[in-house]
Amino acid sequence: MLKDHMFEFYFDQMNELVFLAEVKNQHLYYKKMNKAAAKLVRCQGEAGMRLESVLPERVYHSLYPY
Repeated sequence: MLKDHMFEFYFDQMNELVFLAEVKNQHLYYKKMNKAAAKLVRCQGEAGMRLESVLPERVYHSLYPY
């Protein structure tokens, strides 16, 4: 239950940063967004979701370029 809550927290945080990165187009937001995405990666297995389905495609490919 706690893991699901943490997943939602990081997911919301990452989505907000994705919005800020795209609107303001600032490197700092992209850096924070990737950190939040990395935390999502750690929570993702316990949440039972495929990472590709929750991360924006651009973010997923920046974490897993191949």
